[in-house]
Amino acid sequence: MKIPDFKQHIAMLLVGLLYGTNYSIVKIITPEYILPFGLIVIRVAIATACFWLIGLSVNEKINWRADWVRIVLCAFFGVGINMLFFFKGVSLTTAINGSIIMTLTPVMVFVTSLILLKEKVTLLKVLGLAVGFLGAFLIIYSPGTGISLGNWRGDVLILLNAMSYGVYLVLVKPLMARYTPITVAKWIFFFGFLLVLPVGWNEFTQIEWQALTAKVYFSMAFVIIGVTVIVYVLNIWALKKVNPSTVGVYIYVQPVFATLIASTFFGEILSIRHLIAALLVFAGVWLVVKRG
Repeated sequence: MKIPDFKQHIAMLLVGLLYGTNYSIVKIITPEYILPFGLIVIRVAIATACFWLIGLSVNEKINWRADWVRIVLCAFFGVGINMLFFFKGVSLTTAINGSIIMTLTPVMVFVTSLILLKEKVTLLKVLGLAVGFLGAFLIIYSPGTGISLGNWRGDVLILLNAMSYGVYLVLVKPLMARYTPITVAKWIFFFGFLLVLPVGWNEFTQIEWQALTAKVYFSMAFVIIGVTVIVYVLNIWALKKVNPSTVGVYIYVQPVFATLIASTFFGEILSIRHLIAALLVFAGVWLVVKRG
């Protein structure tokens, strides 16, 4: 049995940590200080500038005749729909509903991979997805209280976000065989910015900059640099090494990290149920990435 290279899995774990932290950090910013779409405009604009600055050191040209459609589609699914629908959906529905729906992303990746890449489905992968989902569900479901009902519009937006991210992970992989991660990221975000700007412009103009505190600015920096620039580069780099389903299944570690961070820094209780759930999540990831 070939042992998977640990570096890409460390990268995906870091992505899960950043995303898990993001759930708490975003609440500091929106909607009290900045509305969701306005924050997306700031996020994508600064991230695009960062990618282009970094890209100055990479002398690489895109084969536009062959790849322009795929790049625009990646921007549409990976930046436009993904970010706009997620932030808006979280603002409308409950955290429990949103977290449960987001764990469907690996399923969306599998379905898209089957259609576009003819990816092989094995019993271990199916079992891994089921075990990982059980672990994530155990964290975000509170026995005795049931699942809180959220706004159905927010639930639909989160579901569409999960679908779009799954499609993005599959669409972007062929680009990794031809270009560096920075080249791909800078063009995806450039076109993504053109997509989100008209949608979020009105909310962006409503921002009262004088009311923003140092804590808000720090939180924005985390969202933009940590959860946008670093996450996208790590995800794209990982896709050069593993298949889209492996990257997608790491969404299961997000609720684990989110729970650990909330219990450590926000006073929530870490229970035996959380520890069991964490074991299930990592067991699920191992089954998916295991090579027979």
